Amino acid sequence: MPLPVLSLASATAALRRGEVVAYPTETFYGLAVLPSDMAALTRLVRLKGRDTDKPVSLILGKAEVVSSFAISLTPATVRLISLAWPGPLTVVLPAKDSVARVITGGTGTVAVRVPSHPGARMLADSAGGAITATSANRQNMPPARTAEEVEAQFPQGLAGVFEGERAPGDLPSTLVRPVGATLLVLRRGAVDLPTLREWWSGEIVDA
Repeated sequence: MPLPVLSLASATAALRRGEVVAYPTETFYGLAVLPSDMAALTRLVRLKGRDTDKPVSLILGKAEVVSSFAISLTPATVRLISLAWPGPLTVVLPAKDSVARVITGGTGTVAVRVPSHPGARMLADSAGGAITATSANRQNMPPARTAEEVEAQFPQGLAGVFEGERAPGDLPSTLVRPVGATLLVLRRGAVDLPTLREWWSGEIVDA
């Protein structure tokens, strides 16, 4: 039986019930739960079969929401996110103490981005400002690019798939971490190095 296609209202209600919802982004499909729902976070990690020490990134509906999860943003970091968001750049920042360990993976940091996909932003907004952004795939499997690929990997365990088309992209978001005047590139992806150099005046290093 195909996974249900969920409207914004239905997807939001499912998230508030603690269920897992798949949704499209400008890169791959993601799996959403509320970042404040510990039971749902545990369910998400088990569903993916992933290590609990591996951090779970977040998608934000608006850039202003970053202050709910991160602290100590430098002027250079504020400039970076103002230029990069909405877009496929995930930024690793010092986490507030209130952020769940499942989200930080015990690192003391939180990885966040505001996507350019309007549906993903709307879902995050409707859910309270943020949702998890982990890719829709089981451990060691490729990320799902279509709703059909989501269903193939997760025939059970999801409330459904939030309606909307994925933008045509085959690269993950670029993952960076500002450290002082240096920008560490933790994962290359949809935002290339020349673009990062336009956004960051300091040194850029592949980590």
